[in-house]
Amino acid sequence: MSLAKWKKREREQRQNYIIDVARELFALKNFDEVSMNEIAREVGLGKSTLYLYFKNKESLYFALVLRGIRIWADMVKAEVEKGKTGLEKLKLYKNANQEFSAQYPDYFRLLYSPTSIKKSFDTDKMNSSEEFQQVRELFKEIMVIGIDSIETSIAEGEIRSDVDPTEAAILLSVIYNGKVNMGDWAKELLESQGIDDEKFSKDIGDLYLHMLIKN
Repeated sequence: MSLAKWKKREREQRQNYIIDVARELFALKNFDEVSMNEIAREVGLGKSTLYLYFKNKESLYFALVLRGIRIWADMVKAEVEKGKTGLEKLKLYKNANQEFSAQYPDYFRLLYSPTSIKKSFDTDKMNSSEEFQQVRELFKEIMVIGIDSIETSIAEGEIRSDVDPTEAAILLSVIYNGKVNMGDWAKELLESQGIDDEKFSKDIGDLYLHMLIKN
């Protein structure tokens, strides 16, 4: 291996390690509660060295979010490809959303944080972040897959014609985001009724489809 390739691999490994550490911190605290000093300390680097890998906290945050949304996009694409009809693709799309939110609740939560804690971000830094732009494009790509499956289902007569495909696709992601961020009081209420996480997830998906499918 050439020296250049070795240095590139070493840099990528270090960047991934920094992202791993940041993931743990951002999963426990809000964006504005985590500092670059804290991240540098946890990683074992000087703050100035950390900035050689990520130019600011926004770029590091969205590098973390980008890793998560890439996993989400891959899961959605792999599942939807198995479907033949529009409705089959929609059900698989729903399943992929459900699986991602169940397997990676911290990623799913972080993906929606920019809209809920927007005041914490430096807007100029956020918009200039290459990672942020990639996150936006991948999110749109995921939504388009859902929209296309719903449009096809409507054309095939399986979904009600008065359903707006864009609204319905976004609603699904909002539903599972809400589930991930559900308060303890809601969890306790479900548990008191003998409803575990697996049953609740399945019932959410069934109810969602029931709202769309023709009777």
